[in-house]
Amino acid sequence: MRRGVAERLGLSREISYVFWAMIGIEAAYGAYGGIWPLWIEALGAPVSIVGLVLGSAGIFRLLVLAPSATLTERFDPRTLMLVSRCVAAVGLLGAALATHWTQLWVMVIATAIGEIVFPLSQNYLAARAGDHRVRAFTLVFNVGPAVAFALSPLAAGALIAQYGMRAAFFLALAFSLFSIGYFTRFSRRPPRTPHAARESSTYREAFREPGVRLLLTLQFATIFALALGISLLPNFLSDQRGIPAAVVAILGGIGSTGSVVFGLAVARSGRLQRFPLYGVIFASIAAIVTLAVCAAVHWTPAIVVAFLGRGGLWSAWGLFIAALGDIVTVERHRQRVFTLSEMIGGTAFFSAPMLAGLLYSVRPVAPLLVSIALAVALLPVLVVGQRRLSAAHAARERHADEASRNRAVAALSDRPPPVAGDA
Repeated sequence: MRRGVAERLGLSREISYVFWAMIGIEAAYGAYGGIWPLWIEALGAPVSIVGLVLGSAGIFRLLVLAPSATLTERFDPRTLMLVSRCVAAVGLLGAALATHWTQLWVMVIATAIGEIVFPLSQNYLAARAGDHRVRAFTLVFNVGPAVAFALSPLAAGALIAQYGMRAAFFLALAFSLFSIGYFTRFSRRPPRTPHAARESSTYREAFREPGVRLLLTLQFATIFALALGISLLPNFLSDQRGIPAAVVAILGGIGSTGSVVFGLAVARSGRLQRFPLYGVIFASIAAIVTLAVCAAVHWTPAIVVAFLGRGGLWSAWGLFIAALGDIVTVERHRQRVFTLSEMIGGTAFFSAPMLAGLLYSVRPVAPLLVSIALAVALLPVLVVGQRRLSAAHAARERHADEASRNRAVAALSDRPPPVAGDA
């Protein structure tokens, strides 16, 4: 059945393994992500410390991701992915067994190590997706995970209602083991030739790839703006709206339903695939609506409906990754471009809760209002960014066509003249 789903989506066997592995990872995060801030608070941490713990994950993430591209030049990527996800599984077990918030540092560090898998799997997919990278990235890193993120919180919510928040981490561990099973099916990298070994890359060279600097800058700004309001949204709904933890967990699944619909729309829309930043704009608007309703409304049914737009953050992030994979012109730079994307996106995502925690201590609704203001201000900037990318893409196509014509003319001029009597 799993293979049948991938076939109906038009994914090859190799890409289907990435699809199911990502579903397992996101299902694991979906199981505990909605109540992760609440769990830290439940183990004795004040709200300011909750923001610190959430934000510190970004620091560890940077320390781990920075050397990951170099490691892939020395070790087989599949081995690195398996090791990193096994470490993350140990961290989930540690969080499930923790009795004080200080013990959660094991989880923070272990899951940061587990993040290595994202740039590696993105590069693995990009090498196998051909000319349809934006579509493949949308299905694998947006639609599939969003489905998992929609369903796993429902299961987690039921378990939390019956056994408490600790059960969510055991469920996340089970999903993590599921994903590890698919990582074992990934192909090993062929032995590298001495010539290939010399064709290494650097972060400086990758950053200079056309369009990369612009996309990474917009990615940081967009993720930071949206994460500022979304990171402590579970605490806001619990403390200020009186919504139980089990319901908060289920709301995360509702948000992912919106991501699924949006991702399928991108996969079917050639226009959004050609202009991914316009898709980022639509995703950002959806998240803005969610934050605005949560900030202004006390009626739970309205919050439930509005939560369909919460996944706009993840949809926007996925589109930035897809756009980066599509614009990189030099194959050897792609791994480091994806690593830069994860580092910059993760820094934005994990630094936002630190500011959110400070704003929350002043006024609980403040992170939501500041997030809305920043995200709205970014919308016209994204429009300008897409126009610049489109102009650069058109220039590259003209250059490629001109180079092709020049090669054709050169080939004709080098052709020997016809011999008399040839038919």
